Amino acid sequence: MAGVAVGGLDERRLRATVESEVRTRVGQPVTVQVTDTDRTFTLDPVTAGITLDVDATVKAALDGADTAAVTVDAAKLRTALDAQKQAATDTVVKLATPTPRLEAKGDTSFTASTAGVDRTAGKAGWTVDEKAAASAIESAVRSGRSKTSVTSTAVPSTTTPAELAGVDQLIGTFTTYHPCCAPRVTNIHLIAKIVDGTVIKPGTKFSLNEKVGERTEAKGFVAAPAIVDGELEDQLGGGISQFSTTLFNAAWFAGLPILKHQPHSKYISRYPPAREATLDWGNIDQVIRNDTDAPVVIRVKTTGTSVTVALYGHTGERKVASVTGARNPTGAEGGFSIRVTRTVYDDGTKAGTDTLRWTYDGLD
Repeated sequence: MAGVAVGGLDERRLRATVESEVRTRVGQPVTVQVTDTDRTFTLDPVTAGITLDVDATVKAALDGADTAAVTVDAAKLRTALDAQKQAATDTVVKLATPTPRLEAKGDTSFTASTAGVDRTAGKAGWTVDEKAAASAIESAVRSGRSKTSVTSTAVPSTTTPAELAGVDQLIGTFTTYHPCCAPRVTNIHLIAKIVDGTVIKPGTKFSLNEKVGERTEAKGFVAAPAIVDGELEDQLGGGISQFSTTLFNAAWFAGLPILKHQPHSKYISRYPPAREATLDWGNIDQVIRNDTDAPVVIRVKTTGTSVTVALYGHTGERKVASVTGARNPTGAEGGFSIRVTRTVYDDGTKAGTDTLRWTYDGLD
């Protein structure tokens, strides 16, 4: 009975043996192996609500059975099993505030890196089927065995916040500069605040105009100079092309497809020629597509004299090289035509090229 020899015993001696040796065997700790893991745990049957039923065990022995009879407190056993489950821990991703790293107006390149991404890996957990586990443990106790196993179910680790799953690299960045304190700086800081933290899901497009909406006084935009039909005039939101240009270059050096953009009609010396993008509500937009398998997160940092845009995501070993051609003079007002070529390398292999061509009709 439960591994204890009881054959040939009369009922009195049998009961004494059940009360002593069988009770000891049934009450011994049970080591439980959790399948598909390296985890084991030990349960005290009595604490877990499994106790010997002496009368029923004696009767079972007299009837020829070889396993003890027990009573099970289902609530206690469930509590004991719950305490042994391993909860999953989350993967935590934190993105650093951008710092100036790339600001060239001519030939330059950028390689994706882990810079600025603090990723703490999570760990999967496990749980057990309580009904099956209870049955396995009860069977071990009734048989007097000190070991058993229970089937586990993996509990996957998640990412906090979930929208950052797959984000582990700085894939593109750019910084542009401006004089401090002018009204246009108010607009630059405001659009930066609106866009900061935006997540572009894999395979989706990001429209800068859609994200920011119409520039209005109610939103906090102020009048500042903007180029309209080739002339400077005050306009609500004037100056935000500086942000648009900075975002454009960050996407350019991330190797992301830029589906829509338009440079200024006149060249502004603080921007890289051709690698710049104006913005006008309802007319001129900038649209970027995330063609990667991971989200792209836009982070922005402003100072009194600069704006930095950093794009975080995952592009592996991607490197982007940008080559700016010669300026070819056109007209009498300092205008020129120019060509800029982007070459994208993935894992050392050329993945594609893009060429920008633009003609400026003068200088700002």
